[in-house]
Amino acid sequence: MITDGFVREMATFSRWQNDTVYHLCDEIGDAERNLDRGMFFGSIHKTLDHICVVNRNILTFLNGALPERYASKGAVWPDWDDLKAVRLEQDELLSAGADEWTEKWLSAAPTKRDLQAPDLPTVPRWVMVVQIFHHQTHHRSQVTSALHAMGIDYGTTDIP
Repeated sequence: MITDGFVREMATFSRWQNDTVYHLCDEIGDAERNLDRGMFFGSIHKTLDHICVVNRNILTFLNGALPERYASKGAVWPDWDDLKAVRLEQDELLSAGADEWTEKWLSAAPTKRDLQAPDLPTVPRWVMVVQIFHHQTHHRSQVTSALHAMGIDYGTTDIP
């Protein structure tokens, strides 16, 4: 079980890492961000877009609704400024979660069911919160690897 302190620390860490990556991606421009680099999602932009899609879906689920299905190979937010705005909004929501999500709320397991997948397991919210941070870190590392291959120093990625 996690605590609000864990959420606060991870939200701060995640925002710091997102700020760093997005700042560097601002500097490389659209052509470099959208270049297919052989990454799982092709480009840096599509990888960052994927992070926001999954964040949106988990946050929707945490708020008591089933997320919409997503099967597109393209970007949900193809415009860089739109993607940055979504990412900033999600960082705010995760920071607010540290103040709003009690241990009781985190330990509860929502019972929403998907009619297309009625056998989905029921998991406590805290597992989904951990997944948000874990998933972002996993895919940000793909982006930082691409930046490294471009000769760009992205700095440290360790929790201080």
